[in-house]
Amino acid sequence: MLTLVLYGVLVVLAVTTAIVVVRTILFQRSQQAAKKIEGVPVDAQKVAEHLAAAVRCQTVPLDETGTPDPEAFRQLHQMLAETYPLVHRHLQRDVVNGYSLLYTWPGTQPDLEPVMLMAHQDVVSADPEAWTHPPFEGKIVDGFVWGRGTLDIKNQLIGIMEAAEALLGQGYQPQRTLLFGMGHDEETGGVNGCRVMGLLLKERGIHLAGIVDEGGGISAGLAPGVRGEVALVGVSEKGYLTVEFTVQSQPGHSSTPPPQTAIGILARALARLEAHPLPTHLRRLRPLYHGIGRAVPLYLQVAFANIWLFGPLLKRWLVGIPEMNASIRTTTALTIVRGGVEDNTVPPEAKAIVNFRLLPGDTIADVLRYAARVIDDERVTFEPVPGKFNEALPISPSQGPAYEGLRMVIRQVFDNPPVAPFVMLGGTDCQHFVPVCDHIYRFTSLVMDESFRGLEHGIDERIPVDGMARMVTFYGHLMQAWGAPAMSIAPFAGDK
Repeated sequence: MLTLVLYGVLVVLAVTTAIVVVRTILFQRSQQAAKKIEGVPVDAQKVAEHLAAAVRCQTVPLDETGTPDPEAFRQLHQMLAETYPLVHRHLQRDVVNGYSLLYTWPGTQPDLEPVMLMAHQDVVSADPEAWTHPPFEGKIVDGFVWGRGTLDIKNQLIGIMEAAEALLGQGYQPQRTLLFGMGHDEETGGVNGCRVMGLLLKERGIHLAGIVDEGGGISAGLAPGVRGEVALVGVSEKGYLTVEFTVQSQPGHSSTPPPQTAIGILARALARLEAHPLPTHLRRLRPLYHGIGRAVPLYLQVAFANIWLFGPLLKRWLVGIPEMNASIRTTTALTIVRGGVEDNTVPPEAKAIVNFRLLPGDTIADVLRYAARVIDDERVTFEPVPGKFNEALPISPSQGPAYEGLRMVIRQVFDNPPVAPFVMLGGTDCQHFVPVCDHIYRFTSLVMDESFRGLEHGIDERIPVDGMARMVTFYGHLMQAWGAPAMSIAPFAGDK
């Protein structure tokens, strides 16, 4: 009997080992090396000066609703017209809703679906007292362009315009129509800029073959467990849901308080929300680590290829890393609490604001049901804040001409890093183009290591001059690739 049990155990171990090995082999992948091609001519210093000039146009919203400063946008539009005369001579320019810009570069084959490259003109505010160099002076110092918007995201605005101007100077004409979409209020949701632009494209009957907007970049050391540089392409972005929670109770004097005040009831509800986060979905990371391929250590390849076996260990590791925890679940953040105005008065009401970021697959309705179940207290009422919610965006395919063309260009320009899909944790203007495009990608063509963390929207935002020049090269390659019928212009050199 004991012998049979041992044989049984050995058979189970053998079968399990075989399954693990086979799944790991299937999970591993090598990506084809792309041949380098000659890029558009780039004068790095001039590009830096042009970005610096754009930074000096203080396109900061005048209020939290995104009201634009007319003079700042007039200056920026004039600067673009003067700096890029060929673009403004040969491309159609539409000013959408007063400030957003839509450029159209007609292709020689108008039957092909157009593609669109995106950036946004607006930037967030900055306190000049905290900066090494004033945020709106556009200083070029120590090999960097300093200023608000150099990373988010006037770099892409200038990169697109520089590349188009250079290609026009060479006499290039795309076969596929190219659009450049430059919203003016992305930082406050894009409702008056790219939302209107998306509706305009829909009204014109335009369906896009691909979009590239801001997003992932060339990550060095930012993907846990990964060796070397990896190019991360956002194929979706998390949804956004802000909910207001309210508790009302009988007011009174603090000398004779009730057993529970509105504040106490609300505090218990919030504590329960925080203590019971939404479930994790480890399989959402498989495309990322599969795309990275052999840059991932073998033990992680084994683990992600066999989540059925190693899921608990992966979960324990990933939830302790804030960025990765946010990548595998819908997150819950308690952000605002209000209640009471006097220390000796029991308040009649207490309110709180909670922000959820929805992983694709979770819906707003799912999260609201979850909140009701976790809180389990009818005295706590809640509802989404108007204008502060949207579902997670659809996941664009990580295959097909648009993605493969983008992947090829990234590998050409950045010396063949692994390219992998991921879900953006923040939001972009892409949400407004879902009805007119099924292949939406978010990629910022810049190598970013730990030193870049916190610079976007932070103090001393800056970009390397040589990094800005390479961004121009990237957009020049991408325009030629996506401007071709096959959305690709050069074959791969073969497996690495």
